Amino acid sequence: MPHEPLDRSTRLALGLALALAWATPLAAQNYPIKPVRVIVPNAPGSLNDTVARLVFGRIAESLNQPFIIDNRPGAGGSVAAELIAKAPADGYTLINAVNTIMVVNPFLYSKLAYDPIRDFAPVSMLVKISEVLVVHPSLGAKTVSEFVRMAKARPRQINYASGGNGHPTHLMMELFQRKAGIQLIHVPYKGTSPAVQALLSGEVAAFNIGIGLVRPHIASGKLFALAKTGFPTKETLPDVPVLTASYPDAEYIPWQAAFAPKGTPKDIVAKLNAAIHNALAAQDMRTRLGAIDVTPAPGSAGELEQTVRKDMSVNRELVKSIGLKLD
Repeated sequence: MPHEPLDRSTRLALGLALALAWATPLAAQNYPIKPVRVIVPNAPGSLNDTVARLVFGRIAESLNQPFIIDNRPGAGGSVAAELIAKAPADGYTLINAVNTIMVVNPFLYSKLAYDPIRDFAPVSMLVKISEVLVVHPSLGAKTVSEFVRMAKARPRQINYASGGNGHPTHLMMELFQRKAGIQLIHVPYKGTSPAVQALLSGEVAAFNIGIGLVRPHIASGKLFALAKTGFPTKETLPDVPVLTASYPDAEYIPWQAAFAPKGTPKDIVAKLNAAIHNALAAQDMRTRLGAIDVTPAPGSAGELEQTVRKDMSVNRELVKSIGLKLD
């Protein structure tokens, strides 16, 4: 029996279906064909901004298209995250997110305009950040044990700085207090730079901060390093012990990672993931990142999603125990 000819509307529908079936692989194969915007939720000159410019600058060279850094600070990164959540899922808008945007903000803000799982496609972890617990010399503590003994003898009398409520520098010290059984006074600042200045002046006694931001002050003796965290090299503050040697569960490691809007074609995500891996594998890149005390930590998109889910679970409990809400 001969087949009946297809009507015009059916032919158009089939043609559209075939076109769409071919479009995604072809788009991924040719990607990128225009500049890519990389949202950075921090100001120019910040650690996140520096990492983004280094890594995506190298990716721009390998993929032959500009990767344009667009700094959008505000609301603990929520301003930048909302932009990505609402962006087209075509691979031309990405975010270099700090961990708090994905795994802390959902518990700090009751009305968040994005969902870390529902609205984002993980691409790859970029770096993990090594930090150091430093104190002002006037405190007199030379080891973590001495610091803890002082804090136990003077509950809620020793203060510490942070880059703001809910900032990694805040959460790390809250975790450390719980593991060490001490009570300190939290003094939040509007960013890490004023917090460092407050510590240098003796306005506050302690601060847990990225090593690169205080290394010169440790070398000059203006600050004293008690313990380091993360993945520092053997050459990084070699005489300073790692915090986990005394408190194995007190380590809070900030990270930076690349995400795209949910629904971004998997082939494009895979191409970006490979480009990130290649960029971070270059020895000169590892050297430049090591100079600012961050450790390349690329992985699969699936591994990044697992990290987000795991860290969300940890921070949900930590934020709840602090009783912290920012709206």
